[in-house]
Amino acid sequence: MNIPKYSLENQKVVYFFLAILLIGGVISFFKLPKKEDAPFVIKTAVLVTQYPGANPHEVEKLITEPIEREIQSMTDVYQIKSESYFGLSKISIELQPTIDPDYMPVKWDELRRKVANIQPKLPSGASTITVNDDFGDVYGIYYALTADEGFSYKDLRGWAQHIRTQLTPIEGVQKVMLYGEQTEVINVKISTSKLSSLGIDPTSIMGILQKQNVQVNTGDIATDIYQLRLRTEGTYTSLEDIENQLIVSKDGREVRLGDIAT
Repeated sequence: MNIPKYSLENQKVVYFFLAILLIGGVISFFKLPKKEDAPFVIKTAVLVTQYPGANPHEVEKLITEPIEREIQSMTDVYQIKSESYFGLSKISIELQPTIDPDYMPVKWDELRRKVANIQPKLPSGASTITVNDDFGDVYGIYYALTADEGFSYKDLRGWAQHIRTQLTPIEGVQKVMLYGEQTEVINVKISTSKLSSLGIDPTSIMGILQKQNVQVNTGDIATDIYQLRLRTEGTYTSLEDIENQLIVSKDGREVRLGDIAT
């Protein structure tokens, strides 16, 4: 069959098929799925472990190498890169480029299981291994929360957290993050001259403050009819509670923390 000759002799048939192709192409174009931010998966995770006081060689032998050996037992690992600094170990894991993106959560779960297995074998001074595999987030909208005078940082933080709670369930919102939060801190400035005159060790003050502000399970009392829950009220609820904390000197004298510190 001579196609060019047939096309010249039957032009109506050719125009008919061209029209079908054109109409079908236009309809298919408008039905194609489109996204403003196309999804992409970064197949890399970073493990960070702190080991204060250790030099790079000690970090390499005691932290980095044990973690690397545990990770090497994973499947689909493309390459592992590690860096050991003073008191810090950083390990980067890259998975095979051919892995299906839908299979990535399974691999990161496997990585966290490996990390949980090696964590008890690290030295006692090592921190918890931090696993960061969240590199693919794209934040499309940024909002700044401001307020006039009369609102504290605590008020702004509370309203920001309330707004985040309301935005998270909205369809299409994957994650809402807060930046620039001002957390409350209480600074206790101790007079060294008063400490020396009273014979009080500064570390003992730190120990008292840490032990005092701890929730303790005091149990309960069971009777024939009632079961009473016991609760201690020793935690700090205001600055006055900290100022009224009693500190015992070496000779047994009791001194208010507010008398020797601000």
